[in-house]
Amino acid sequence: MPETSPLRIVVHIGLHKTATRFFQNFVFSQLTSVGVLFNPPALMAPLHALYRDPSAEEAKARVMTALATLRAEGQGKCLLISKPDIPGEMYDGYPEHPEYLAMLRELVPEARILYVARHPADWLHSAYRQSLVKGRGGPIETFLNYRDGTFNEKRAVFADGMRNMDARGFPVRSIYDHCVELFGRDRVALICFEHVRSHKDDVLECLRKLIGLPRLPHLEPDRVKNRSYSAQAIERFCSGGPASHKPVSFSDHGPSDLYWILWLKPLRKLRANFIKHGFDRVIYRDWDMMSRGGMREQLDELYQSDYEQLLAISRALLADKRA
Repeated sequence: MPETSPLRIVVHIGLHKTATRFFQNFVFSQLTSVGVLFNPPALMAPLHALYRDPSAEEAKARVMTALATLRAEGQGKCLLISKPDIPGEMYDGYPEHPEYLAMLRELVPEARILYVARHPADWLHSAYRQSLVKGRGGPIETFLNYRDGTFNEKRAVFADGMRNMDARGFPVRSIYDHCVELFGRDRVALICFEHVRSHKDDVLECLRKLIGLPRLPHLEPDRVKNRSYSAQAIERFCSGGPASHKPVSFSDHGPSDLYWILWLKPLRKLRANFIKHGFDRVIYRDWDMMSRGGMREQLDELYQSDYEQLLAISRALLADKRA
């Protein structure tokens, strides 16, 4: 697609757990009032299908048809796509991100990319808490495959019935590098999650320029609330205390559909409602659950150098947009 494409395309690739709800609900969805085409259903339905099954030729053809229509009718407009699973599935740790980003390049070679990164230790801590909302409870050590003072590789989809991750293989820098390689450094906007929280006005100005608007419309007050379970609630009601020394059972198979529908899903919903609307509303006691056993110290040492470089790129981008 030539650079003179009449349609400006911006793709927010996530990641999960990096203020995605804030961007989608507080910013992106409110830009439709100024002509931004945000996640149009005619495009997103086949795009979701394609990323669930990249070999689905029919879904790919529908994506290309939808994009052709949008390009033909999009003179002077911006197509804004926000799909945080473009790099892959979060609990798998995004191992397929090179292939999935290459597929995005094939679909929208002229796109500008918005990538929101987060320090892997904090991201993993948040992902663990998210896994407890609908999944089985268990200690964070099991989720991170941490045993006897060491992080181990992910051996199966489930560990003691809960989702789990390879904590040492989070590709926070690799995703950025692949985006730059595929789309060009000047078309990749990297913003770190920490700066979203501390420099929201600068982040909004960066988004304004990325999308190509002369000004942002009046944004309604931020009502996006995504507070996770407190550490106290996790320990009391989600089996989140320190891991035992018994052997961990690994499996690629989750609960049966019937067991999930009739028992586990209603039970998890009841637990979620009790914690969110009862226990945590009365008293919210929280702490860093990764402080146990030296987990955070190990991950900080592993990722700090790469993430400091990403923070520097994010700071430079925001400073440039202020100029």
